[in-house]
Amino acid sequence: MTRIRRSGSLLVTVPLAVLTAVLLTRTMRYPAIGMSAVLGLVLLVLALPVLSRLTGEPAQSAASLDLRDLGCLLLALLAVSPVLILPVDRPWNAPWWPGRHESASLPDPCEVGRATASTLVPGGPGTADHDDDGPYGPTKGCTWRDPDGASTLTLEYQLVNWEGTFGGSATDSARDALAGAFTLGTRVPLLGVGDEAWRADWGAFHHVAARRANVIVEVRLSGAPPPPDEAARRSAEERLLRTAVEHVRIR
Repeated sequence: MTRIRRSGSLLVTVPLAVLTAVLLTRTMRYPAIGMSAVLGLVLLVLALPVLSRLTGEPAQSAASLDLRDLGCLLLALLAVSPVLILPVDRPWNAPWWPGRHESASLPDPCEVGRATASTLVPGGPGTADHDDDGPYGPTKGCTWRDPDGASTLTLEYQLVNWEGTFGGSATDSARDALAGAFTLGTRVPLLGVGDEAWRADWGAFHHVAARRANVIVEVRLSGAPPPPDEAARRSAEERLLRTAVEHVRIR
């Protein structure tokens, strides 16, 4: 009998310990899951006296629960937790969720734009600028400057990270971020580039940007460009943007 009780105790204690460890890990990364699990546990413990009264048995305290009660409590917790957790945590927005196709890294903008950049701003090699703590996530940029100072070209990648619990997907955040990237001029859509693309011109400042999944690609040109006419300049800008978008890798 003692051996049976020990075996039964292990059958309940081990899964409960594993569940607790998982919940603690999730609590640190995604608070909603931890809070939902704790709430569900509290509600179940409080409901035990009510259930005992309805069944005609004397109420038991949490400290006096036997193995059968613990097993029932564990099963009930496992059954109730998804109902409490999923609507709050929304794991389908997480990058690890099956079916989500988003990027986890950025290309080298200086390498990507080397050929086309010389068409818009002839001069020396580009200057790289990386920031691992951008407003939405890591950014990588490259800037080419005309030796005479007449024009400056910048190609920038921005990786938009998942906001975590209570937030939408990284792609949703990138869509909002792209809409707010244009502060000068009136933006007009560009067709056939990434998931969405826009351009805006304001005097000598020209801005084209696109989004592929959770990555934003921007090309900004200020000053007088070398191409012989406006059509050639616009074509070169959009060609650079299209090439940069094609280098975004989706997992």
